[in-house]
Amino acid sequence: GAWLTDDDPAALELEEGKTHQDIQTVIDGEKMKATWTIEDVLTANNMTKREGRAPKSRQIHVLVVVPDGAVGSASETSKLDQLSEKVDKMNDKLDKTMLGKRKVCHSSASSSLLDDLHVRLRASRVVPFETEKHVEPFTWGYIVDERGQKIKLTEEQQRERYREYVKVNIGDALAKNKLCVYGVEKGEGGKDILSADVPGHDIKLAGRTDMIILSDQVLENRLELEMLPDVRLIIEVKQKVERRSVSQAVSELIALDIMAAEPVMALLTDLQKHWEFFWVADPTNNHGTIESVTICDPSKAFAVIKTLLASAGAVVSLPCFQEPIKRLKISGVLASIGEGGGTSIRESIERYYDIASMLGPDMDMARAVARQVTRSIPTLSYFS
Repeated sequence: GAWLTDDDPAALELEEGKTHQDIQTVIDGEKMKATWTIEDVLTANNMTKREGRAPKSRQIHVLVVVPDGAVGSASETSKLDQLSEKVDKMNDKLDKTMLGKRKVCHSSASSSLLDDLHVRLRASRVVPFETEKHVEPFTWGYIVDERGQKIKLTEEQQRERYREYVKVNIGDALAKNKLCVYGVEKGEGGKDILSADVPGHDIKLAGRTDMIILSDQVLENRLELEMLPDVRLIIEVKQKVERRSVSQAVSELIALDIMAAEPVMALLTDLQKHWEFFWVADPTNNHGTIESVTICDPSKAFAVIKTLLASAGAVVSLPCFQEPIKRLKISGVLASIGEGGGTSIRESIERYYDIASMLGPDMDMARAVARQVTRSIPTLSYFS
């Protein structure tokens, strides 16, 4: 549309707080009917005859008169704005919850994840053992700036170096078992390679890891990577292992275990003095158990990895233990959301009604909530 020009008499009088007669004519005129156009109103009030300033048929000059009290102050939010804001929030919640599921990224996982899943960590003791080959710790790189100060390179900048370090030290075991060390890239290809819905819980784990040891067939066909063929081990690498690093590695292990057909393990390491292995063990006191063992010598750590790569079964004999260990599948030990999960059920129902009240019923989400409720009822859990 077009506006009144700055030198138009009507515009000048409006600036002075006055109402020009042409504008008053429109205000006092007959209310528009549904079939009228703006041009009809201007023509009826002789406003198309203003010399030099006659609006053309496609130019629209609109004066809106709002009755007193029809709107609040500028600081007040209109009901439409409030509705729009709530819809935006609900859309955002739908995007984040994936049909009612809470998304947890591995990199931001905390100890509360294990509490939600009714899973406990348990550390095991290493028995002394000797190795045939000595392996030096990995040397993290750095650069020297113009002032002679050392600046550490990031893990991402050294990804190819440390992948080669791991590959060289287990090369014979890789070749013998037709496996490879696959470095997961940060881009689209590996962004959410370890993403899985947790059975019996309204949680979706998402994210990636640094390296995966699996069938070497993925080197010929990258599309098979998502299928995780013959996967044995995932490796999360940190220059400095912290408490939250453990939560991240455990989250990755749970996702991998849900996705993979085989029993699997995870390794959290700084490639120097911290090599912590995780696996799913026997449950205790109605809680799932993830067991761990920490090795401080890279020579011994690689000896454990080599033994692990040769063992695809649930029971595996590792040199760091006197007795074989048994690896279970996480889906078999996770506590149902109905066991002490009443709060989560209530939250899911409330979340569904919140979203449905704004966006309308969602049958997929309703079914998901219904399944969650029936699983919590002993007499119905058999049928859910």
